[in-house]
Amino acid sequence: MRNMIISICIIGLFLELSGLIWSTKSDKPSEAFVRLSAPPTRSIERPLDNGYFLLLGMAASQSANPVQTGYDIWLEAGARPTEQRFDLDKPGRTELRLPVAFDRVVPEWHAADPLAEFQNKDASFRLSAPLYAPLVTRYEQWLRMRFEDWGYGRLGSPRIEELIAAHRFFVATGFVDQVRTGLDRLTLDIEKWRTVLREARTLPIKMLATVMIEDNVELLSRILSQTTVDKHVMAQGLNLLQPLTAIEYSLRWPIQNEFMMGYQDSRKDSITGLRQQQSDTPELATVTTLAHLPADAFHNIVHPASHTGLWLTSNRQRTWDTYASFYDATIKTAETIHSPLPRLRDIAKQSQRTFLERLADPMEFDPQWELFSQRLVETDARLRLVSLQILMRKPTATATIPTRLAEVGSMYFDPFTGLPMLWSPTQKKLYSTGKDRLDDGGDLNFDISVPLPPTLITPAS
Repeated sequence: MRNMIISICIIGLFLELSGLIWSTKSDKPSEAFVRLSAPPTRSIERPLDNGYFLLLGMAASQSANPVQTGYDIWLEAGARPTEQRFDLDKPGRTELRLPVAFDRVVPEWHAADPLAEFQNKDASFRLSAPLYAPLVTRYEQWLRMRFEDWGYGRLGSPRIEELIAAHRFFVATGFVDQVRTGLDRLTLDIEKWRTVLREARTLPIKMLATVMIEDNVELLSRILSQTTVDKHVMAQGLNLLQPLTAIEYSLRWPIQNEFMMGYQDSRKDSITGLRQQQSDTPELATVTTLAHLPADAFHNIVHPASHTGLWLTSNRQRTWDTYASFYDATIKTAETIHSPLPRLRDIAKQSQRTFLERLADPMEFDPQWELFSQRLVETDARLRLVSLQILMRKPTATATIPTRLAEVGSMYFDPFTGLPMLWSPTQKKLYSTGKDRLDDGGDLNFDISVPLPPTLITPAS
């Protein structure tokens, strides 16, 4: 009897192992895998018409064409089969890099009353304007160009330092003579970066767009926190600060790009043993810092090098079909901001992988996309809060601030909770709960807040 049980186990193990080996050869990709394998279509036929390449070549020498330089960087990355990283450090590509930290270029940007500082004849940014004029000229050129993220399938991202400095100069110099001119520039800048947010095909570009949008929105918030605000700011502000749309929230293409990069790298691993990662590039490290993300945020979504188990590689089709199902569910859920993202282990339980497949590859890598989904909600919360700084200025005789926050409509509610924004009478701030979804009283370490000027605190005012 004992020998019979052992024989049955051996036969079962043999059949399971045979099926496992056969599945690596005969399995067809799932519908989700096929769907995620399709690359994005391109609408810009002539590369030199694409502002994406100007972003890559922004710091090229003054005599160079920055768009052509960016396109050359992109072509080089695609020509190297084992290294698809952008090389931004070659001679001729670094001449216009900032000689100082970007926060020192327009220090008036973070002043308590930025308009007053911009219009001060002794403002430091006015004195340094000639030094940064080439970057500002290129930035203005970029604002006029069409944009399409061609970083899909490549490693790397543009440098953000020159972009932030140039955009701050562009906006600040607009406010020097007339508020209307500065406001028009601020409008153009926000609209352009929201286009980038919608068109992003890679995660670094998506996060770069959130940083640039919020840099503008926080400036507008400081302008609105003054006792007296120009009527043009009030009239034009709400149009600038519309909540994020579903396509701006969407992580479809960034997720799809990471999935396919991981799949393609896994195939290279089995042949060359090489593994590429973009999570440790200086450009990405700066974006990570400015977006207030953990240092390992990008690293935690990059598929690790494949391993082997039971003499079989972990690159089997059914494993990647399971990942495809997980990513497909994550893409759909990320557009519903009040729903938690799915976990890989829950999706894996529903897969058709055999016992030995699960034993050979337990799928311990669980991509962490929650932080990036929450990052977009934070951007949305800031847009809504600054809108409320405008709405709270409308005259009212009786309604208290909490009552008014409840009556403005759901489009201005806290996107983290779906409830009205909160009010701290002690700190004189409107605030969102932030990603912990807890009321921390407007604490800057946990909540996202904006101030109201003293004249708006009492119902009578």
